[in-house]
Amino acid sequence: MARGTTRAARQKRLRNARASLILCGPAVVLYGGFIVLPAILGFAYSLTDWTGWTRTPHFIGLDNFRELVRDTRLFDAVRFTLFETVLIVLFFTFASMLLAVVLDKLRVMKGLIRGLFFYPYVLSILVSALLFQYMANYREGAINTLLRAVGLDAWTQDWMGDPRLVPYFIFALVAWSGVGFFTTLYLANLQTIPVNLYEAARIDGAGPFSVFTRIQFPMLLPTLTTNSVLALITGINLFPQIVVTTQGGPGYRTFTVGYYIYHLGVLNNRQGYAAAVSFATFVALVFIAAIQVALLRRRQVSL
Repeated sequence: MARGTTRAARQKRLRNARASLILCGPAVVLYGGFIVLPAILGFAYSLTDWTGWTRTPHFIGLDNFRELVRDTRLFDAVRFTLFETVLIVLFFTFASMLLAVVLDKLRVMKGLIRGLFFYPYVLSILVSALLFQYMANYREGAINTLLRAVGLDAWTQDWMGDPRLVPYFIFALVAWSGVGFFTTLYLANLQTIPVNLYEAARIDGAGPFSVFTRIQFPMLLPTLTTNSVLALITGINLFPQIVVTTQGGPGYRTFTVGYYIYHLGVLNNRQGYAAAVSFATFVALVFIAAIQVALLRRRQVSL
């Protein structure tokens, strides 16, 4: 009897394993082939002087990483990337939360207004970037045309060519195109808050600020953690917006880490060194994200 039971249990585990392999196997193979294997190869290439064209890369050890430590242009790109990332994380984490709270209180044309905020996210990054590039054009751009129309010719600027203004213009592009997604995540979380909490707060005479700080904000902390990590990744990986709008200019002022890797590997045929910068960026991003999640979870538990 025991042998029969053991054999049946073994056959059941075998069937479950076979079903898991059939269902998950293709996804695992695709993930390994398109994510894991390229990552391993990227690290391997970071130890070579591969140009992208030579058939046999030459092994140079850690020379690329030694050069990386002394690369001033890389540090400028890191500085600009961190500046944009701080703005993006703050905006998508907190401004999107406040916008979601406001949109959640709407009673008239709720769906239409929410759709207007989400619509830019549906557009491709290429379309959004070209739209902002058109708006920033000095001669025919919408911004300067409007300023001239109202008699404010002195306020016209080369919005994409001024080193002082272009970082904020790029941030405005990212904020406009992504605010709908991050706000939607907060709105979805707001729908899960029990109605009786609001009713109890209303009976106790709590105002909107108290409701937000005592009920909504603590309940939104899980989504805040998710949004902050996604915003961090968005800022660190800032690349297509730069390619379409400034191409790293004026000069090298808007080089992000992602665009610098592209500049090295594609435009200058230094695939080995680009792989080293990419690997170092990946390690730094994982480290920063781990610290961020740990701090936010500690905050969440304390509340």
